[in-house]
Amino acid sequence: MKVKIILGTAREGRKSEKVARYLLRKATELGWEAELIDVKDYLLCYTHRWKVTPEMERYRAKIIEADALVIVAPEYNGSYPGELKILLDTIYDEYEALPVGIATVSVVTGGTRLLMELKTAMLNYHMFPVGQVLFYNVDDIFEGEELKDEKYKERVERLFGTLEKYARALRPIREEVREKLGVNGHP
Repeated sequence: MKVKIILGTAREGRKSEKVARYLLRKATELGWEAELIDVKDYLLCYTHRWKVTPEMERYRAKIIEADALVIVAPEYNGSYPGELKILLDTIYDEYEALPVGIATVSVVTGGTRLLMELKTAMLNYHMFPVGQVLFYNVDDIFEGEELKDEKYKERVERLFGTLEKYARALRPIREEVREKLGVNGHP
């Protein structure tokens, strides 16, 4: 299983990074090949959909090899960060049949509005949002790099279990899509 964890904010002091790094570690502990994709490494001023840039090609290659995604993002004004939107919009067909988990980070709402916005976007990209974990008050639920709350640990385990189930079921569709895109050597 190859999972890409997208950290969807470049804001300094971001609480989402703690969540993303925790999820990355947990995926690795499951024996998955896990990689962090940090939007701050792909800061594009605007989408270049019809002109491929080196950043886009690098991002595209990572998505093509993924069996599943987890998007970690804070809620910004009732939605998700602009830099995440720009990154997601750089490709389209490559997302088809990818199961995606969403981890929201927000002090007040837990990211419920962000969750609704991201689910809608994922469906537009032909991804399958299959689970979510809403992280409230990150400073209160983490002790160092470890989650203190057992319920959060259970939610994360359930999210990864669901991702794996859908990744296996959707693999034939992803293979067909990647073949049509002319991508060889990727299961």
